[in-house]
Amino acid sequence: MGQGQHILNDKSDRPHSQKPQSKNVDKTHRLYSFEMIPEYLQSNPYIRTGYRYGLTFKGCLISLLYLNNESVNVWSHVIGAGLFIYFFFRDIYMGNALPLLISSVDYYVVLFYTFSVIICMVCSVAFHLFGCMSSRAFADCLKLDLCGIGFGILGCYLCGIHISFECYRTWRLRYETIIIGIIFIAVIYYVQGIKQYITQNIHVTLFVTISLLGILPGLHWYYLHGGWSNQHVQEFFPKLFILYGILGIGALAYLTKFPERFFPGYFDILLASHQIWHFSVLAAFIWWYQNGIELLQYYVINPCNA
Repeated sequence: MGQGQHILNDKSDRPHSQKPQSKNVDKTHRLYSFEMIPEYLQSNPYIRTGYRYGLTFKGCLISLLYLNNESVNVWSHVIGAGLFIYFFFRDIYMGNALPLLISSVDYYVVLFYTFSVIICMVCSVAFHLFGCMSSRAFADCLKLDLCGIGFGILGCYLCGIHISFECYRTWRLRYETIIIGIIFIAVIYYVQGIKQYITQNIHVTLFVTISLLGILPGLHWYYLHGGWSNQHVQEFFPKLFILYGILGIGALAYLTKFPERFFPGYFDILLASHQIWHFSVLAAFIWWYQNGIELLQYYVINPCNA
């Protein structure tokens, strides 16, 4: 049931394969085909092999050391979390970005964004690494992952709005309040719903839609700064669309299950749609961080009263 909803119950932990298995079989390093795994793990019928299931916590940690169809998903965001920890120590803890920060509030906004990305990455790692333990673990880890996604989007929004609307603080407060409310409602809705069912694409579609809403304050920012005739707009406005272009590639691959939809079994380990999504999300986070620092530097050199 790749596109439907999966009911979580005790029976969902049972594998589909009816072949008897010895109680002494070591499942730590064993990989399964799509037909052999429980229903709750069958989210993508085009990924045919490389599945883990029924592992212990220790077994999941050991699976970091051998290739399976979650290896790239896990390691891409392990590396992503490590990269933003490095950004934290380089730019914030060591003070390299402090000359760019206009006020203490700006400092904490950049700090919040950095940690929101780290939390998003860590929650994603937890889901992809430990979700194979049981249907209960899968549901709990998915709730954690959804919270992490919401936190990451919130960090992106607050950082982008706070910095870009530096000269229009009333509008900045309005937008920040709206996005906090939207993210809170979305996360609560899905976390509560997971107790009864898991939807495969609806939660991603919702978060993509929330992300696309960022175009509205972006267009408003464009208008407030006088449109394309403003050199400041010419420099920074296109970067918003580059961000959406990066996310769009990943979201399109995720929702269409490209390329494995057209070549089932050929992208089980590398370059599957979910992996493309992971890399696009990480690239978008990095792009937004670097341009946020650059925009802060611009306002230091060109204060609002100038």
